[in-house]
Amino acid sequence: MNHRVLVAAISAAVVTPTAMASGYKLNEQGASGAGNAYAGRAAIVEDATVVFYNPAGMVKLKQAEFSLGGSYIDPVGSFELESYTNGAGKTYTAEDTGPYSDGGNFLSSAMIPYAYFATPISEDFAAGFGIFAPFGTNTDYANDFVGGGFADQTQLTSIEFQPAVAYRLNDQLSLGFGLDITYMEGLLSKQVDTVPYNENLKFLNGGENPRHAGLGFAELTDEQWASNAGFNNHYEVSGDDWQVGYNLSLMWDINSDITLGVAYRSEMEFKLKGESKFAQKEGVMGLTQAPAGMGIPEGTYIIAPVDGVTGSVPNQASEVPLTTPQSLTLSYAQQLTERVQFVAGATWTQWSVFKDFDVISTQSTPGMIELLGGLGEGYIGHIEENWHDTIAVAVGVNYQLNNDWLIRSGYANDQSPVSNSYRTARVPDNDREWISAGFNYRINNDVDVDFALSYLFFADTKVDEYDRKLDGQPKDKSPNLKGTYSMDAMAYSLQVNYKL
Repeated sequence: MNHRVLVAAISAAVVTPTAMASGYKLNEQGASGAGNAYAGRAAIVEDATVVFYNPAGMVKLKQAEFSLGGSYIDPVGSFELESYTNGAGKTYTAEDTGPYSDGGNFLSSAMIPYAYFATPISEDFAAGFGIFAPFGTNTDYANDFVGGGFADQTQLTSIEFQPAVAYRLNDQLSLGFGLDITYMEGLLSKQVDTVPYNENLKFLNGGENPRHAGLGFAELTDEQWASNAGFNNHYEVSGDDWQVGYNLSLMWDINSDITLGVAYRSEMEFKLKGESKFAQKEGVMGLTQAPAGMGIPEGTYIIAPVDGVTGSVPNQASEVPLTTPQSLTLSYAQQLTERVQFVAGATWTQWSVFKDFDVISTQSTPGMIELLGGLGEGYIGHIEENWHDTIAVAVGVNYQLNNDWLIRSGYANDQSPVSNSYRTARVPDNDREWISAGFNYRINNDVDVDFALSYLFFADTKVDEYDRKLDGQPKDKSPNLKGTYSMDAMAYSLQVNYKL
């Protein structure tokens, strides 16, 4: 099996719903951490998941250990329309949605797997390896979604291979280093109105309905014109890329009861290279202004082939640049009594590196860039995001019931990086809160199991979206979508730990 087939097989299992952390970041890297809403994970060494949370802690493991598990996420998302105005000025509301729907439940359930191995090499050295999904999102609306001109499917899938080493400086301090070898693939799609519908649309210069016989095409009947109500094509771009980042970590045992952990992950700059394509490639008609010298009043709207001759739309080589953010986690763990441990933590994420979703042509076809977006400078598509940096905080408690059972609980508050003025149907993210509970059960001296249940609830999310030009201003005659999103999710996490 070659490496691309292997990656495809693994990544097929990690097509994720809307990210459980803010933005498109994933928290689901271990069931043992899920029980505390991931509070204090960079200061705790319980199993091989320490490879992800804080590799410096691997030196505390007494023997080689393997952890394997997964998190099943079951989200629900709905959209309530306020109004949608298409490119021809036709407005639909919740009372009259015309040919459109609310998009249904646009969030899909998914399994996120993870696997880790860590082993001591000597008294002061340890090494480990992890496979997990650091980023991901998958929103997919019904084909007749009223906001389909802004977003249909947004799929981002990643798989990371992380080798890591740790070194004990002294009895209190240890350091860790790891490489983040990451494969990412993405798909963005939307519905397209090449002939935006408005039964009251007139020529720019006044006069008849724009069913004109120009350029040798017969005048459209009322039925043919009405058939353009709704979206008449579908567009998507897909691509993939490999990048390498790094992570640094520190673990400090202040005393026998208190531990501090620090973990840093670098940013990575991806260019997801692939193709842009229309579902319908031949006979594509567009609503445009009549060219000069054709015997038609200048400024008149006509319906004509998109390329002026054949209406054919070839695939377009393109790329989607995407910079993943750097992050810094601070964790605290304190043994309050023999049975009770308090854990807490905070993570800063530099989401401000994510300015926009851009689709850029890498192989020019005359006229096609204008057809696909018309933004100039090689841009096929441009979605303003303008995210800001965030801080997520979490607290939790572990209770050692007896030698075999450890009970966990936790709460987290995770800020959204999305501002109200730039929130989009493609990423309708908002602030969220977690409530989690879980346990660890020791089967024998070599095998134990972790389980966690988490409930995630979002603040209601308002969207007021336009198509924008490269300078961030709304495009002339841009469609507009207004409405409210409601979302929540359940997550079920299971993990098996085996000491070799």
